[in-house]
Amino acid sequence: MGCKWIMRYVRIKKLHKEVSLMEIADEHRRKTGQVPVIAVDGPRCVWYLYENCDFCCGGQYKEFREACRNFVRQFRNCGVRLVFFFHGLRPAEKYEKWMQVAKDNVGKINQGLQNLHLRGAKALDRVRLPEGVVPCARVIFRDEPSTEVRLCMGDYNGETAEYAASCENCLGVMSSNGNFLVYKNIPNLFTFDRRLQLNNGVRMLCFCPSDIASDIGVKREDMPAFATFLGNDTIETDELQNVHKRLGCSYENLQELVCAVAKLVKGKTIEEMCQSAFGDRWQELFESVLAGIGQYDYKPKVSEAAAVKESRWSEVLRSIEAKHRSGEIPAVILSVALHRTFRLGEVLEDLAHAKYSSMTTAEVLQPMRHRMYTVLLWESGDGPFRVEEQMTSSTDRYQLQVDVDKRLPRSVVHPGLLKLWTGDPETRWRLFSWVVGAPDPDGSTLRSLEPQSLVVPAVALHFLRHEARLLSHHEAEVFAVVAVTVGTLTPEQLSKKRIPTPDPRAIYLSTLFVRTALHVLDVAAVCGLFFPREADCQLDAYFDGKFFHELYLKAKAQSFARVGTDAPWDPTYLDPIHKFLDVIEGSHTDRL
Repeated sequence: MGCKWIMRYVRIKKLHKEVSLMEIADEHRRKTGQVPVIAVDGPRCVWYLYENCDFCCGGQYKEFREACRNFVRQFRNCGVRLVFFFHGLRPAEKYEKWMQVAKDNVGKINQGLQNLHLRGAKALDRVRLPEGVVPCARVIFRDEPSTEVRLCMGDYNGETAEYAASCENCLGVMSSNGNFLVYKNIPNLFTFDRRLQLNNGVRMLCFCPSDIASDIGVKREDMPAFATFLGNDTIETDELQNVHKRLGCSYENLQELVCAVAKLVKGKTIEEMCQSAFGDRWQELFESVLAGIGQYDYKPKVSEAAAVKESRWSEVLRSIEAKHRSGEIPAVILSVALHRTFRLGEVLEDLAHAKYSSMTTAEVLQPMRHRMYTVLLWESGDGPFRVEEQMTSSTDRYQLQVDVDKRLPRSVVHPGLLKLWTGDPETRWRLFSWVVGAPDPDGSTLRSLEPQSLVVPAVALHFLRHEARLLSHHEAEVFAVVAVTVGTLTPEQLSKKRIPTPDPRAIYLSTLFVRTALHVLDVAAVCGLFFPREADCQLDAYFDGKFFHELYLKAKAQSFARVGTDAPWDPTYLDPIHKFLDVIEGSHTDRL
């Protein structure tokens, strides 16, 4: 809350300047001869770039990729290198807080779905991004020249701030999070807002943390304590409100509140601050204050892989950790390898799924995940091994302990992850085919598909048709048409599509498909497969939510007639569509 109040305060007082990034970058190069860098808050950037797209139909991935590329291109034209930071491993001490946030989201999304389904609303409140947007952003940005992607090992705010404070060529952090006005040694905060102009040398608002501390009336080193007593979620809301009442101020007068909190922390020890704030109960709340201030410290990085007793498995963990840090593999893989949590976020229609399935999308995909755990943890020593999964029901969040079965079919060989990733492709395909339940054990049918990016939707739809049994043949046809033909449409053509009141079943299916495709990509990363490159097999190559919704509604109006010349799509693509459907309808591979 405190960082929200800080940002509100600095905006009201206009403690910013509008700058030309090109001018700043040119000056930096003249002085240092070095390329300037900006550390980018990845999740906030994704929200900014996706804001005008559809939040209900499953995701507009082609338009999003174009927006990402244009964003990076404008900074590259200014001669600035961008380093994107994304959530990686979630700090264990924040699990409880995130679980509560997830529960709150359940209520918000449920309310939005009621408005959408029962009251005829035409749009859904933007509570949550479509499932695939952030995972795609990680890959899109990583593939762009002059950019870098980092997945964090702990709190991503702290790791972003530490990079900006320690990199001598870093101009600052780009975010809308007031936390970056509190961390020490960050030179500037550039914000995502309507004042950001990507053309003509990139113009944006710049906030200088030193100037803001001076305006507030405290030293820069007092800012962590100031943010804690203003409210950064480490002190309970009721306690904090009592503190503010004791200081004689209210939230209606923000400037008065800021001045009072500044006076509370200025020139005092932490003990003295607590005594003034809490009176006789100060010792009870001392640890909470320490935690609030301590979250702005730069903590030494410790490799969790290094803490494992030296063994073959510790070598594997170091490799997985390195791939994770560079953004090459998603965080869930490292989390599972470290025997941490596989966290599955809330998705649309999980909260109203009973009409379509007795299971949520997370539960539907458990068999594929569990086989992936077998491949990933194959060398992790003698069992038993368990993976903790966190997922959403229609009313709550819950945790599940999954036993890992270290058995493989006789026809499948696991040489160890390091050898798997660098060795024989046939071995990789056999393991991949077993995990996803491909039409044949060696993946030959999948490899016959052109372009190879179609492997991902083919596997996803085959799983949903034959193992999960949640997708009808006619519904699979609509997905097949989208997968084969979406490449012929430009981002502009896709953006112009207009969907009337969204269809609940179509929302459920698109959510289910996107989550399944993401699981397939996770499995591919574990098995060392790319089709042919990671950047080429993301969702924009074979899916668009609005396009799917449009075709679904047309097909539904024709009672889902068989794909043919009279169907509501371009007949030029009937042959590749039928070939694709033949793969999807292939027989299901036995598990053992």
